[in-house]
Parts: sequence; structure tokens; C-alpha cells
Amino acid sequence: MLKKITETFTQGSIGTTLSMKLSQACPSKIGYAIAGYIAGVIAARWWNPVVQAVRLNQAVAHDFKLGYHGLNRAVRRVFVSQSRSLYNFYHYLDRIEHIQKLVRISPAMQKVMDESNKGGRGTLLLIPHLCGFDLGGLLLASKGFKFLILSYPNPPKGYEMQNKLRTDRGEEVMPMSFESMQLARERLQTGGIVLTGIDRPHPGSGYHPLFFGRPAELPVAYVKLALKTNARVHVVAFQNLPDLTYKIDASEEIALSPMEDPKEELETNAARILKVAEGYIRKNPASWAMFYPVWPELEAELK
Repeated sequence: MLKKITETFTQGSIGTTLSMKLSQACPSKIGYAIAGYIAGVIAARWWNPVVQAVRLNQAVAHDFKLGYHGLNRAVRRVFVSQSRSLYNFYHYLDRIEHIQKLVRISPAMQKVMDESNKGGRGTLLLIPHLCGFDLGGLLLASKGFKFLILSYPNPPKGYEMQNKLRTDRGEEVMPMSFESMQLARERLQTGGIVLTGIDRPHPGSGYHPLFFGRPAELPVAYVKLALKTNARVHVVAFQNLPDLTYKIDASEEIALSPMEDPKEELETNAARILKVAEGYIRKNPASWAMFYPVWPELEAELK
């Protein structure tokens, strides 16, 4: 199912190229209108695996309190938010002065950046997939904030193109692999900065940390990475604001606890981090751009 979702959502390199060309050609008033229309068309395809995944994730994020029509509206809002964010990313790709007007850095995030840039102790930045992270990454790179991004492993063509757009503009992106994890460990041990996502499902991992109060098969390797390197750990959130701008925010440092049982250590500490991420998602569930089912076993509850 995950492979089918990936193929459907990314649409390959051709879809990415067309989206970029269209976004760059249209002013924001027209671009937002087109983005909203496309989002509505996609969201109406209830049989689409991507739409079904968003529907399930939104149901959990709203504690199953939305009715049928309310959940439909929530799903549409997700696709509208993501479509607008992608439009902004492609439209302002090489217009950093406009990105600076669209995205601001919170005092908490600025504090994390200042502390991280001092070196000494490494910093691990962990992100939920909230709309605007691509645009936020461009802003951070433009300010000389250097960090290694561990991205989706074995990316399809559409993802590869997006990764190249990032690296061409100063970001360092490496798909998750044994080699990139080794490099991340070295960076953290020498006072560097590493960023990675925490809410994309990892089927077959055997780990089920709590997320929104429910066990979820999510990655936990970053916990071991942080404990082995004594890195600072912060959740970073790219928040969508009502005026259609964005804010990059950061949590306080999250203390991790070594434990005798390896599985308990990974799941308990991951749940602690995910709880912080959950708080950011709950502030604006429509910005949670997670297009894979985090709790596939709950699909029957929506039938």
C-alpha cells in the first residue's frame, strides 16, 4: 500500500517539473486559486490511497470527534495547505527577499540556532511533517544555518528532484542509509547539526511508540543517535499562520533517559518526543502533511 501511495502522490519527476513551472509562472493570487482548485479535486477522490491516509490521520488528530462531513472538510484543508505551501516553495525558490517576508523565526528557534552554532555539543532537530518545511529550509539555509537533513530513503524521481532543488540552494540532504546515519553520528559527535522527520510510518520496524495516545509504527533510530552522541534534542515545527505566512518554532530541549531494556528505551523516549510534536500538530491539524497512514490498523473505525 505504501508503494502505491508514493507513486500516486509524487507523480514522478514530470509532475514535479510541471508543478514548478506552473507555480513560477503564476502570481500568488492566481497561484493560490489554482492550488485550491487542484486540492479540492484531489480531496474529492475518496478512493485514492493518499486521501484515505490523510482521512485516517486527521480522524486520529481530531480524536475521532469529527463527523463524516467534518472529516471531509478537514481532509480538504490539508490538501489546500500543502498545495499552497508547494506553490510558495516553487514560486519563491530563488527570491529569498520574498521568503524573508513569508517566513519568520520565533525567538525560541533563534535561541536554538544560536546555541547550535556555537558547536561543542551536537544538536538533533526533529520535525513533524507540517506544511511549509521546504520554504522554511530555504530561509534557514540563506541565513547560513548549516545542518544535515536525513530524508526519505530510496526516494522516487519526484523526491529526488525536490532534494536537488534543496541542495542547489545550500541545504545538505542525504536519503536515510547506513552511510548517512554514520555521517550524522560523526556530525553530532563533533558539534554539528542534524535534522530528520519523525512521523513517517516505518512498517516492519517492530517498534510502536505512542503517538496521539496510540501505538504507531514510527522510526525510533534517532533516539539511539541522540543518546550515543549526547546531542541536544529539539522538536522544530513549521507553523502555518492565519495570514498565510509561516513561523519556524522550536521546543525546549527534550531530555532523554537511558534505560536497561533497549526496546523500552527507544519507544519511551520516542513517545516523549512525539508528544511534543503532537502538540504542534494539534495547534493546526490542517497543516499536518502526512500522506501515509500512521495507524493503518484503525481504518475499520472509519467504515
